[in-house]
Amino acid sequence: MEIKVSVLMSAYNAERFIGSAIESILNQSFTDFECVIVDDGSTDNTFEIIEQYRKNDPRIHIVHNEQNIGLTRSLNIGSSHCKGVYIARLDADDVCHQDRLKEQYDFMESHQDIALCGSMARYVDEHGQKIGEKNLPTDYMHIKKKLLFNNQFVHSSLFMRKHVLDAEGFYHESFKASQDYELVLRIASRYKVENIPKQLVDWRVGENSLSWSSKRQEWDAIRARWWGMTKYRYPKFCGLVHIALRLGWICLPQRLKMKRYAH
Repeated sequence: MEIKVSVLMSAYNAERFIGSAIESILNQSFTDFECVIVDDGSTDNTFEIIEQYRKNDPRIHIVHNEQNIGLTRSLNIGSSHCKGVYIARLDADDVCHQDRLKEQYDFMESHQDIALCGSMARYVDEHGQKIGEKNLPTDYMHIKKKLLFNNQFVHSSLFMRKHVLDAEGFYHESFKASQDYELVLRIASRYKVENIPKQLVDWRVGENSLSWSSKRQEWDAIRARWWGMTKYRYPKFCGLVHIALRLGWICLPQRLKMKRYAH
């Protein structure tokens, strides 16, 4: 029987938040899914926590890396185990709202020309308290105009047609961070992509979260923009301006960057 959605996660030493992430999937109003979780060589109790959930729900599948190989390679390995028509991403420290999968599945089924969709999000701190909102353009033309300036998708909200990923490739493994940005730039250069105008995920933006993994993320985002100009035919002048602006952003202290996420 065909599985409709594969939820793909990768976790490394995520014992503090992985339970909340998994429960947010298991509590979905949409039930025709599997959840593929890659334990990326965790040295804490992450694997044991995932295993406990797996024992109680056969929709959970674990892929275990003997050693830590990083998010990008882990997600690519996990994707090879996904059997769904769609792949939905979720980071191990983020949370899905209850109707997330239903909303995105229904949207994609009724918009067959869309290859990938995302959603709006709530910013939450390490205690799960709302600290802001992430509102993004929804239609393809506005997204593509802004995409070279900044990623117009929340990684944990991505919902993608698997056959498109099979044809175009998943994450490029030279990107240790900002791998989602390069993927979106590549897919959006060939297919329509859109955002649903609803908050469907909580995006954790504490200083130790996946979203704040170091300046490597910023440098890889700059490289993604360069690829956008040189490989995917995005406007070069705009790209160079945006790269200059991002170089300035890299120089800002982390505490000042965090103010961006406040109300």
